[in-house]
Amino acid sequence: MGSLWAGVDVGKTHHHLCVIDDDGTVVLSEKIPNDQQAISGIAGRLGKRRKPIRWAVDLRGGPASLLLAVLFDRGADVRYVSGTVSSRMAEAFHGERKTDAHDAYVIAQTLRMRGDLPTLTLADGVQQQLKLLVSRRLDLVADRVRITARVQDLLTMISPALEKTLNLRSKGALRLLAQWQTPAGLRRAGEARILAYLRQHGVRAAKALTAKVLTAVRTQTVAVAGETTAAGILAQMATDLEAVNGRITAIEETIAAVVAEHELGEIVTSLPGIGTTLAAEFLAHAGTLTTYASPAALAAHAGLAPISRDSGRRKGHQVRPHRYHRGLRRVFSMSSFTALTHCPRSRAYYDKKRAEGKTHRQATAALSRQRLNVLWACIRDKTPYQPKEPRSAEVASCELA
Repeated sequence: MGSLWAGVDVGKTHHHLCVIDDDGTVVLSEKIPNDQQAISGIAGRLGKRRKPIRWAVDLRGGPASLLLAVLFDRGADVRYVSGTVSSRMAEAFHGERKTDAHDAYVIAQTLRMRGDLPTLTLADGVQQQLKLLVSRRLDLVADRVRITARVQDLLTMISPALEKTLNLRSKGALRLLAQWQTPAGLRRAGEARILAYLRQHGVRAAKALTAKVLTAVRTQTVAVAGETTAAGILAQMATDLEAVNGRITAIEETIAAVVAEHELGEIVTSLPGIGTTLAAEFLAHAGTLTTYASPAALAAHAGLAPISRDSGRRKGHQVRPHRYHRGLRRVFSMSSFTALTHCPRSRAYYDKKRAEGKTHRQATAALSRQRLNVLWACIRDKTPYQPKEPRSAEVASCELA
């Protein structure tokens, strides 16, 4: 009876669908609008052929969301062909053209020839939710860094002494700058008024902050050029920074709630060094690990497995890969760095690698690889990590190894 292989080049307003048979012959090549009726219609037409059909897409979210929702609702078998895989496979076919129809054809051929493509499921909806939350948090953090740097520049221009005194991470400093920005303005306000204002807004240690600020502004009695304009901009940016901090706190609470409800949330966060934020990033990038056949496959995707560069007589030459998932690499690198302080076993393993002559970077990468194995085992066994106090550093390093 044979099978049909459908490749979809996903687009914003339209998708291009290419369907081939077992021999690789094109059965259908058609442009379809990105709406439910059109997608359901083409899926229904293909279903009438009474042949098993598999689908493949080159995106897992965004413009592909409605397409995937319709296909999942029909119980379709959907696989994922990444942009990198599609680009590499395109080199195996005739011509150098780059069209939506050709891309869909390449995706369909890749689906037909490769049986190791990851399967997409409804569970990817939770993964997509985490991706959106993690991405939004990273955007907000970038905004916070940018605004903080600008506030520091303006404050240094107005009063270097005040810039050294204020901690822009504290609520009190931002509340203060939203109201008063210049040494003259703070001196005119006086201790009683500043203290009452800070207490009214729930600032902790308001008295100590007031004393430090007044001490700093009394050292400067001259006004710099452009002070009035800079003060107005500074007040606005301090308010913006407060708002961004509030949004970051809110989205981190949402992320923590989603991770707590996730089937692997407790297991991932049980590994020392991985909090709710890094756990969310891991689950957003790796999902439930169904797309990885082994910990080695996950390590390769995260850039923690060296690749061979042998040629002729040169054997055993291994280098760091250039193509890997930066997000996954960041999760394991950041968590390993934290674990060096809070996990005796991780510290002992790192010290062992350093004693073997490894550089800091190499030892940290080795620790990340080892921790990946531990996390994989915990997820495989559906059991949270249970640390045991090592009897000594030497015993700990041997056990972790």
